[in-house]
Amino acid sequence: MAELEADHDHQHQTTKPKKHVAVLPSPGMGHIIPLFELAKRLVVFNHDIHVSFLVINTDEDDSAAREQYLYSHSTHPPGLDVVDIPPVNVSDVVRDDMLILTRICVIVEESLKSLKSVLIKLGKPEALVIDLFCTGAFEICSKLSIPVYSFSTPSTAFLTFSLYLPTLDREVEGEFVNLPEPISIPGCSPIRPDDLLDQVRNRKNDQYKWFYLHMSRLPLAAGILVNTWEDFEPVPLKAIREHSFFLQLPTPPVYPVGPLIKQDEPSSSSDEECLTWLDNQPADSVLFIALGSGGTLTTGQLLEMAWGLEMSQQKFIWVLRKPDDADASSTFFNVGSDINDPKSLIQVGWW
Repeated sequence: MAELEADHDHQHQTTKPKKHVAVLPSPGMGHIIPLFELAKRLVVFNHDIHVSFLVINTDEDDSAAREQYLYSHSTHPPGLDVVDIPPVNVSDVVRDDMLILTRICVIVEESLKSLKSVLIKLGKPEALVIDLFCTGAFEICSKLSIPVYSFSTPSTAFLTFSLYLPTLDREVEGEFVNLPEPISIPGCSPIRPDDLLDQVRNRKNDQYKWFYLHMSRLPLAAGILVNTWEDFEPVPLKAIREHSFFLQLPTPPVYPVGPLIKQDEPSSSSDEECLTWLDNQPADSVLFIALGSGGTLTTGQLLEMAWGLEMSQQKFIWVLRKPDDADASSTFFNVGSDINDPKSLIQVGWW
């Protein structure tokens, strides 16, 4: 009898329904990749979780890289499903002259009109994880009693600034970039006005208004997941958890879950060459420059960056994107520099 009861208990445990979590990124590979890697880790390291990865689609989507990354079943561990949100026609609300963040936010706002029905069809997941620009989901999920966790793809330092932004907006008149002194973030290193991100440099445009709106909603999250780790950003993590300013907001619990990067992408011969070269360099001697997937520099800006790198006399790896204002080649440097020999690490064409 005891054996039968034990067997019955074992069967009951094995048929226990999995926790269902939905994950929602905004468009753009820089948001999709870390959230998809998070989704994969959730199901790989916890077999009691099932994840639905929600994908925003529009009538103008044409990214072959995104299609291959998301819909190639070789990258999907068991328990992870990719679910398309019904595509929306954004031609009437998106203009060619819109700045990138405004464009993303408008697309997300239109796409979230069907989120409630999608979540209900999925059986109302136990939790939804969103990125920073999907905060319209807070109101929708509140009506469905679904807790929402925010996922911050940038650094924790960026997150502390984002949480401080509503206070800064309230206390400062005029533009932040015109402030005479660095901006003091509680418990963190000050930020020079010249170093502010583009989205907060002009408070009069729509891009700032969208950014402010989404950052002001962060305290509504049940928790904030950050693509970082404890040893990488100890100072801002300590500030966000212990400084009175952040405690009084109140700031939701913060969970470092990084680094979240593509784990299963095969290395090319160029990758191997780069890694071999890196292995032969002294520790802390190489600069890595990568400006993200959301924007490009002009040819003039690339040339200025190239001059700065060559004059710095530092070894470096630079991830380049083609400038958006002209055709150009990768011939930025003096061939055979005795100090850097940077030409050896710049491919013909663009990375």
